[in-house]
Amino acid sequence: MLVLFLSTALLPTARAEEGGIAEAPAPTAPADSDNFFFVGGGLAVRPGFSQDTFTLGGEAEADLRFGVGMVSGRFDLDVTGTVLPDVGIVEAAPDIIPINVVRPEWAMLEAAGDSWAARGGIVNAAFGLEDWDDWALYLPTHGQYFAATPGRMAGSEFGWTFGEEGPTVTIGGGLDMDYEEPIVEASVNYESDGWATWSGVAVYPAMDTYEAVLGAEVYPADFMTLALGGVAGMGQGSTFADVSVYGVFLPEAMINPTIRVEGNYDPDGWTGAAPWAVSAGGAIVPTDWMKFLIEAKVLGAEGDPVPGVYASLCVFRPELEEEE
Repeated sequence: MLVLFLSTALLPTARAEEGGIAEAPAPTAPADSDNFFFVGGGLAVRPGFSQDTFTLGGEAEADLRFGVGMVSGRFDLDVTGTVLPDVGIVEAAPDIIPINVVRPEWAMLEAAGDSWAARGGIVNAAFGLEDWDDWALYLPTHGQYFAATPGRMAGSEFGWTFGEEGPTVTIGGGLDMDYEEPIVEASVNYESDGWATWSGVAVYPAMDTYEAVLGAEVYPADFMTLALGGVAGMGQGSTFADVSVYGVFLPEAMINPTIRVEGNYDPDGWTGAAPWAVSAGGAIVPTDWMKFLIEAKVLGAEGDPVPGVYASLCVFRPELEEEE
């Protein structure tokens, strides 16, 4: 996952995983079954044009899910490559700073009961609005906040759900594989008919860095979803806040027009994000296994604003919960 655009953050980029359009934090078996096996994945092709430069790249992902009784597993392997301007496997998507792009996004085992779950391996914290993968996004680029949020963690998590439809609280810790630093994190997930949140906090004790990550959606009407993604905190004494606000129209239709407005407070340049950005575009979803994303974007970089046009054509196998 993959798309953030001209971010030059001072720290290695990381990622938030969940959100209303993102994948669930753990495998989900088909209804009325304790056992399941799923092989899937996806392919995204990403053209983009900005500052007189045309880029063409993409992502391929292979997925495996299985469950036997209380035990389940999830394994996702991502490979990101580029065709233009150079052919090859790259170390970063066109719009984020370098990470290992031949990478396991997930590689974990989980034990779960009716109200609890414990998982270990390579996991992703259940907070934030956007996912790695293009087919889980509102637009073909991420909000700028995405690059400053926690990354894949080699460690463990424990989650507890309060009541049948209550919130899920998760705590965990380990090594953030994208920052290459120890991390302790906690999150709260809750979804209802009117609103949902995937938010949490993260602490990097060795870096003296503290973050609050926000992911939320509100559903004021059937024809509209309002979403908010962001990160705020302090890194080695430097305060920062980066927020993206989305308006998604006709979210259940085949065509979903979307606007995004972003603002960044970062006086010391800790995140490297631009002061502001405005995007307009959306998604075309002709089937449950194909998605086309398009975006016109203006980035408020130093000097003159930087316009760009981005797209992503995605073909993927729907997750288990969509096949029930």
